[in-house]
Amino acid sequence: MAKAKSVQQLIKQLQPLFNKWIRLRDFGKPCISCGEYNDKMDAGHFYAKSGYSGLRFDEDNTHAECQRCNRFDESHLISYSENLKEKIGEKDFKALKERAQDYKINGRKWSRAELRDLIEMYKSKIKLMEDENI
Repeated sequence: MAKAKSVQQLIKQLQPLFNKWIRLRDFGKPCISCGEYNDKMDAGHFYAKSGYSGLRFDEDNTHAECQRCNRFDESHLISYSENLKEKIGEKDFKALKERAQDYKINGRKWSRAELRDLIEMYKSKIKLMEDENI
């Protein structure tokens, strides 16, 4: 019997699937930060994965962002914030902010079962999206 994957291994498996889903979901849309169209987009997180790992797979927290903004522009979060409020709406933006505050206070532990479910969900979402675009 194969050894069960650790939480970290499952996160490592899930992250590229989640990122691909974000890029597919936002395909053809401009960068959330600068508004420019680009064919090389990242899945940019408003609340960074490094400081808010509990929001790393939150679809409201993650949007197509050009590599220049995501990787090199230290002030990109100013325009990201403004554009994010417009994209998801004030109510969902406020809810995202509350989830971020809750994470900072209470933390978040991913379970293996939850991560396996997310892996399967994003595989299905990607397949559906790719099948629709054939």
